[in-house]
Amino acid sequence: MNEPARKTALLSVADITGIVEFAHALCELGWDLVSSGLTAKTLRQAEIPVREVADLTKAADLVSGRVRLLQPRLFGGILADRGDAAQLRELEREGIPPIGLVAVNLYPLSQVLESGQMSQREAMDFLDVAGSALLRAAARGFHDVISLCDPRDYRTVLDTLSQGRGLSVDQSRRLAAKAFNYISYYDSTVAQYLSDGSAESLPDELILSLKKTAELRYGENPHQGAALYSRSGARPWGLNAAELLYGKTLTYNHFLSLDRAVDLAGEFSRPACAVVKFANPAGTACADRAAEAARLAYAADPTGCTGGVAGFNREVDAEAAKVLATEYIECVVAPDFSSEAIDILKAKKDVRLVRLPSLLLSAGEVDMKAVSGGVLVQDRDNPTTPEAFKTVSRRAPSDLESAALDFAWRVAKHATTFSAVLARGESTLGIAAGQTTRLDAVRLAVVKSAERHPVLSPSLPVVLACDGTMAHPEFEEAAHAGVTAVIQSGGTRFDADAVSAADGLGLALVFTGRRHYRL
Repeated sequence: MNEPARKTALLSVADITGIVEFAHALCELGWDLVSSGLTAKTLRQAEIPVREVADLTKAADLVSGRVRLLQPRLFGGILADRGDAAQLRELEREGIPPIGLVAVNLYPLSQVLESGQMSQREAMDFLDVAGSALLRAAARGFHDVISLCDPRDYRTVLDTLSQGRGLSVDQSRRLAAKAFNYISYYDSTVAQYLSDGSAESLPDELILSLKKTAELRYGENPHQGAALYSRSGARPWGLNAAELLYGKTLTYNHFLSLDRAVDLAGEFSRPACAVVKFANPAGTACADRAAEAARLAYAADPTGCTGGVAGFNREVDAEAAKVLATEYIECVVAPDFSSEAIDILKAKKDVRLVRLPSLLLSAGEVDMKAVSGGVLVQDRDNPTTPEAFKTVSRRAPSDLESAALDFAWRVAKHATTFSAVLARGESTLGIAAGQTTRLDAVRLAVVKSAERHPVLSPSLPVVLACDGTMAHPEFEEAAHAGVTAVIQSGGTRFDADAVSAADGLGLALVFTGRRHYRL
């Protein structure tokens, strides 16, 4: 890339980090500087010669300076084709220097929006229209103009210019790509804010503005890089609002399990504990107290819960902490922890305590999964609302069975398909997930339930929840294991066979009318 005949740089930055040093170095390299507003004031205070934009544009400073940088003469100096002699002569006649470098960054609007303290009209007053237009114009002409939006790039550009040559086309192109990405991030932040969750969930064009909030040590495996992002401009929500009270930093796999544990515990109105391991439920229980829920959840599958993440929908008190203190749990997440609970749990080795004040999900959230060449997007399967459960067998479930069926169904929803959940009362007995056939899932759940002693009174009925439609072999397997009631989605051509199998075995069968597959 060739340097312009007259080296003029336009500097207009909201983030003044490094701008004085950058401007001083440009002056020493023979560049003329054009600026305005706070940037010009900062440079003058540093005794750096700078020309005001108004002197170049010869335009009145209207509407409180909002159009100061939106002037044809200014854009002409940026957009002129350096290979077009006629255009350059035109600039010369008008006294407009070709601008070879534009350093612009925008007011941090996302920080204003995240505060949630302003009306939409007040927030829009911070929207930088001129700066983004200038940066876009510079990036458009990257063959002739250096576009800078990140102070961290100043040093690299100066190192190249100080060697008496311009940037290569590849260098300038990369800076232009960064500028367009920066502008897109800014614009999509505004779009997300104005939509306020009311935009259609699956539009023809989907642009997300994401801001890195945490650098993670690695991803699912040590050779994979990873980071946590949040929606730019949105108030802290979900796991981005979580506070690590104690312990080492959270890993990628912790976040996945935390998300599942929080979702599952949030399904229940009674005190609940959900122990999740590698994003699959290992044990879940509801009880009158958080401590009893924790004891029952862990006892449901001690081996499976070992090294897992325990999620609560209530404050963890000293009693609950004492239960967890005797078990190996890597992470505990809850709306809050009592001071006594924190002191008790701090004595554990390598435990992480995470406070998440709200278990609610954002209405505008979607599930996204990367696939080769694209991204799959779907509406999030939000916490279960009371569903229209329908008894389809001759025998209706008892009240105890109905309560257990509702509990088991909510747990099965959060296990990877194909899943099967055996429950007694409001405690899991065996959870099988991620099987290739539903019969395998039922058999595995039965085997897991038989590997330990009953954790609740044997007088309570055992029920089974499956995330899809069961066939006769699955019903036989369940009945042989002592299951008295089954809940599944229904709504398929196999419904009549399922009803016939349940009636033939004397089981109560409930259809939910809604399927909850999860991959």
